Amino acid sequence: MSMSFWAENECRIACKKENADFDFDSNDFDYGCSCYKSALKAYKSLMEDGHSGMSFGFTKNILIRLMEGLPLTPITDEDFFKGKNLACLESDEYLKEHGLKSDIQCPRMSSLFRKETLDGKVTYHDVDRAYFVNIEEPSDTYGANDSFLDEMFPITMPYVPQKEKYKIYAQTFLANEKNGDYDTRGIYYVITPEGERIDVNLFYTEINGKWEQISEMFYMHLLNKRIDTTDKIIADNLIWTLFYNSAPNENESEMRKDVYDSRSKELKTKDFEELRKLCVFFNNKDNWKYNTFQMRQALCTGENKELYKNVKELNAIADYLSALLKEVMNNV
Repeated sequence: MSMSFWAENECRIACKKENADFDFDSNDFDYGCSCYKSALKAYKSLMEDGHSGMSFGFTKNILIRLMEGLPLTPITDEDFFKGKNLACLESDEYLKEHGLKSDIQCPRMSSLFRKETLDGKVTYHDVDRAYFVNIEEPSDTYGANDSFLDEMFPITMPYVPQKEKYKIYAQTFLANEKNGDYDTRGIYYVITPEGERIDVNLFYTEINGKWEQISEMFYMHLLNKRIDTTDKIIADNLIWTLFYNSAPNENESEMRKDVYDSRSKELKTKDFEELRKLCVFFNNKDNWKYNTFQMRQALCTGENKELYKNVKELNAIADYLSALLKEVMNNV
């Protein structure tokens, strides 16, 4: 069997599992199957060009970097001045106010920026080289644009961006109900692209509408006043998942939603409070690792029990959710 034939057969099998009714040889569009077909087209192109062994691996790595939006050769300072449409990102007034001579985007890499102060100091910032991880919910990640990273790990030229990113582990919470979703953040540590853990321990809170750095002692004081405790957040999310986002099919999902929407406010409050007591388990930082999307789905569906079978507190939560669903749906 040739490698091209093997690859096509694998894509056909995967597509069949994705959508049993899709004709792999047609020009019709199906999101999942079309992805397999595109990948197969790229694979066949490499094989038709005669790549194998070392050259195949080398070509594959080039393709991966291009798909990741990463340059193939190191970025140099000169690259910032080689584009035809060089334009400062900020107005003259902004530059003057911040003591800057220029603020330029790299023509070769749109995520990379160069700032130069009036006294000639040059710094670089790559908006895509890091992201935040919610330390209480590791599957929750979001974009990072924090200056501390550039101070700890300054970018120098020539710059070779890596595929792996800096992962910034942080905790966010609400200490004052007037401040929206959250108003306090603690940045605990960073995992570098090489896998090294670097402790950071920087703490911030919103004061008079502006984010200010605070001491760890004051941070802990605010943490004790926290409004959106972990048990509350997870209990609320589990109930939402159970009735709105874990049904085996669309009809069942609509039925669960309608039935729970009609449930009395008193019973909904009772449901939440009883579940919240069980979710106090998650207030212990040693148990944050269990707070993932995959785990919440498992607890609500009763599937993938191997994820929690050895943790009695999680089994108790799964049992409660199963009983709650049965009680509510029996009222249909």
